[in-house]
Amino acid sequence: MFSLESLEALIRAHGLLIMTPLAILEGPVVTVIAGYFARLGYLNLTGIFAVVMAVEVFGDLLFYSLGRWVIGADGKPPRWLIRLGLTQERLEKVVSSFERKAGRLLVLGKLTHSAGALVLTAAGMARMPLVPFLFYNIIAAIPKTLFLLAIGWLFGDILAEVNNWLLYASFILLIVAGGVIVNWLKSKQ
Repeated sequence: MFSLESLEALIRAHGLLIMTPLAILEGPVVTVIAGYFARLGYLNLTGIFAVVMAVEVFGDLLFYSLGRWVIGADGKPPRWLIRLGLTQERLEKVVSSFERKAGRLLVLGKLTHSAGALVLTAAGMARMPLVPFLFYNIIAAIPKTLFLLAIGWLFGDILAEVNNWLLYASFILLIVAGGVIVNWLKSKQ
């Protein structure tokens, strides 16, 4: 993981060229940091917005494609997905849900972020048409991206402080975990 100082040096030196792959790896966090760097004048806010939106759409298409690929041309889930609980009946429910309320599902999935990958993959499994899929994802990504950029712009000054808190908390957790492991190993002897 990059430290905030090394990330800042990379951004100053390479700008959007370095932001694009970082946004692919961890979009929301990088978007917040990019908003802060835009306020400092290291990056162009319009350029950041364009890059983050392009990365969002690219990532969404990857999950959508995964869903289309997993469910073959026959429209049936493979055996390994059936073992995980995705039976033909459940797949049909997913398909009917997307037929009735695809827009709401996609927007909710994008805005909750944690459910996003599952919803995007399910859209591919349900064979949702690509144009509406892209439309709803772009509509949901615009306010999400603007919100994350605004957080970075307004509260970016505390990033270094939060980074220090995380470093201290990680160190303390490492010590506690080490102590627990040592005590557990001693109790096994």
